[in-house]
Amino acid sequence: MKTVREIAEMMGTSSADLVKVKQRIRDEIKRQDIKVTKKGNRFMIADSDVVRVKEAVQSKGNEKSSKIFKEKEDLLKEIEELKSQNDRLKKANKEKAEEIIRIKTQKNEEIRRLNLKIEEFADDFKELNNKQLQLNNQQQQLQARILEQTKQLNDSQQKLISSAERSSQLQEKVEKIENASLWKRITRNFD
Repeated sequence: MKTVREIAEMMGTSSADLVKVKQRIRDEIKRQDIKVTKKGNRFMIADSDVVRVKEAVQSKGNEKSSKIFKEKEDLLKEIEELKSQNDRLKKANKEKAEEIIRIKTQKNEEIRRLNLKIEEFADDFKELNNKQLQLNNQQQQLQARILEQTKQLNDSQQKLISSAERSSQLQEKVEKIENASLWKRITRNFD
């Protein structure tokens, strides 16, 4: 006859796992409905039942161990897959980062080129604006000269008209004098 503790020690249980294994043994005793005898403070199990309980607990332990081992293997596979996926993502991220840098570089170059064109256009516009101002000044000067010359021309025309009128008046007087009688010439009364 053996106690639960003795059965656990027979199975080679470490002191750290002793409480767990003892509970498994108790559970297996209840499950198999094995008769337990009490001897003092100890519960004793017949040797024929000890073998059955021991095998059942060990097989369940082996099943649990194999299940845990399988779970560990599955987790390790999953970790490897995650590592592989992480590596792929890092590679893709690096490629994207390089592409972004390349695109930024191209855009910056394009912006620089466009800024240079804008500066050229601004310089050309400034130059054209200055030329336009010069042309406007020249046009105003020409208009002022044309106005002055027109005024002078008008003045000259007025003088010519006045001269023509006086010439015409003088011509009339000359004709009157030439056509006047002797008496009128002597008296100088030509009217």
